[in-house]
Amino acid sequence: MEDIQGKVFSDFEVPTTSDGSYRGRKKISDETSKHIQMKFEQELIEVNDRLKSSKSKVKLLVTGGAIQLQATLPLKPNDSHIQGRNKKQYKISLGIPANFDGLKTAEEEAYELGKLIARKTFIWTDKYLGIRATKDKGITFKEFYEQFESRYFSTRKKTIRSEGSFNSYKICYKAHFYSDDIITAQNLKNKVLKINSVAVRRNVLIIARIIAKSLSLKIDFTDLTLKYKPNNRSIPDDNKIVTSINNFQFCYEGTIRVKPEYRNNWKIYKLAYGLMAIYGLRPREIFNQPDLEWFLSPDNKYNTFKVHSSNKTGYREAFPFIPEWIELFDLKNVEAIQLLSDKNKENINAEKLRLIVSNLSKNFKVCGIPFKPYDLRHACAIRAHLQGMPVKAAADNLGHTVEVHTKVYQQWFGLENRRKAFEQTFEGLNEVDKLKDEIASLRRKIAELEIENNNLKLANKV
Repeated sequence: MEDIQGKVFSDFEVPTTSDGSYRGRKKISDETSKHIQMKFEQELIEVNDRLKSSKSKVKLLVTGGAIQLQATLPLKPNDSHIQGRNKKQYKISLGIPANFDGLKTAEEEAYELGKLIARKTFIWTDKYLGIRATKDKGITFKEFYEQFESRYFSTRKKTIRSEGSFNSYKICYKAHFYSDDIITAQNLKNKVLKINSVAVRRNVLIIARIIAKSLSLKIDFTDLTLKYKPNNRSIPDDNKIVTSINNFQFCYEGTIRVKPEYRNNWKIYKLAYGLMAIYGLRPREIFNQPDLEWFLSPDNKYNTFKVHSSNKTGYREAFPFIPEWIELFDLKNVEAIQLLSDKNKENINAEKLRLIVSNLSKNFKVCGIPFKPYDLRHACAIRAHLQGMPVKAAADNLGHTVEVHTKVYQQWFGLENRRKAFEQTFEGLNEVDKLKDEIASLRRKIAELEIENNNLKLANKV
């Protein structure tokens, strides 16, 4: 796997997208596939050059997703040559997949066949005739699990993002696929159909597609997707956000028992809370290589926060949705920033990042905060809409597309937020009516002044 990462992906930059949905993932997948295909074709040329240099009379070809061996060989049993010769060019299929591991196998087979040709000892065995003595038993879900990591990273670059995705898929695989069942199209579908949760079904389908693609199983999963139903979840208003931020301090200094070395952790959680509330950051973006020097820099006149390029949707510079909260939440507290910086100096990998984000969620719950970390991000999306911020600007600031942004604020647009939106709309209409009345009044005054001015002119002439 490390060989694949070095050979194939060392010069590949995973494209950043402003979209965490299907469209964004597809863009990454398409670019990765294009890069892999280019590298594979280069490697195929190099292998054939090596075979030619070694005087081997075998060449490798790719047909229909499989690698074939091409060589001039003695006639097959019951075969003939149109010109009566005793040799003919054949393409031999050994069931070798057209991937980098397959290319290694094919090169070895080509050298072996080349030796037989050179020694004139080649005969048409079942292997070369494509007749298998015993049918493959097939691979079980347990057996695939052992190969899952190497197969997964044979088609994508290892980054903190891809490792994070794989770790979550591995947990899901162990929970819903791990068994002695043989992997077949029907067994895969059966595993998926057992899941009734929309969110879990989504992840299970992703894994099922990975398995099917890896094993070249043609399966249509489109009819297995469950329709999403929004939860009745209340997004915190500004007052609740402001009053809840100090829960961490109250909790750590009073209600819970913590080890002395963890006594100041509340400062990190309070800082993370503030960053999510003000900038709409994803929790991972706070703990994955944030540019804290820039955040505290005197050159940072607009108080922007720089998100590192290795995060979900790449690099961005986010503006504060509510700048006045920076001072209210003491967001640039040097001690808190240093604690966060120290945590980031640790060797953060995908699994550690997952645990840090998980601990943040647990602390929200333990400290009695009546909403989840991600709700602060949703609140920013809704607030941006209510403030009349252009959708494109808000979406860019949050690091996703207009389409995703629209779904986010419409999904959580509760009755209270709709009421505010209507009030703001009517206030805007009332303001327009007031301006119309003022304009009409000014026009009347102008007309009166013109009449008065004309009368004065006439009086002066007399």
